[in-house]
Amino acid sequence: MLACSFCGRKADAAGALVAGPAVNICDHCIGVAIRVITTRDALEQSASGQSDWYETGDEVLLCEIAATSELVDRTRDRLQNQIGELRRRGIGWRVIGTALGVSHQIAQERFG
Repeated sequence: MLACSFCGRKADAAGALVAGPAVNICDHCIGVAIRVITTRDALEQSASGQSDWYETGDEVLLCEIAATSELVDRTRDRLQNQIGELRRRGIGWRVIGTALGVSHQIAQERFG
């Protein structure tokens, strides 16, 4: 059965599932992606001086922090699941740490 490649929702639980080459994305994750892109664009404009946080309305900022928080949570969960699978496959902390650019001790403390 098809499932979202990002959140794992099965096709029957997703409102819509868009299929691509070797990946699928559900309507919920598409919404998250749109919010992330909107947030990224706002951040880039702010960094380039085209936008000022002081001039941004409360509702926009609240929407952006909600989208950013959701992205952080999903990314954290995905990373933890990937590392869990690597450990299940017998991959050592030294290899995982190297892939993350940290020592094996830091990787193990953070994800063990």
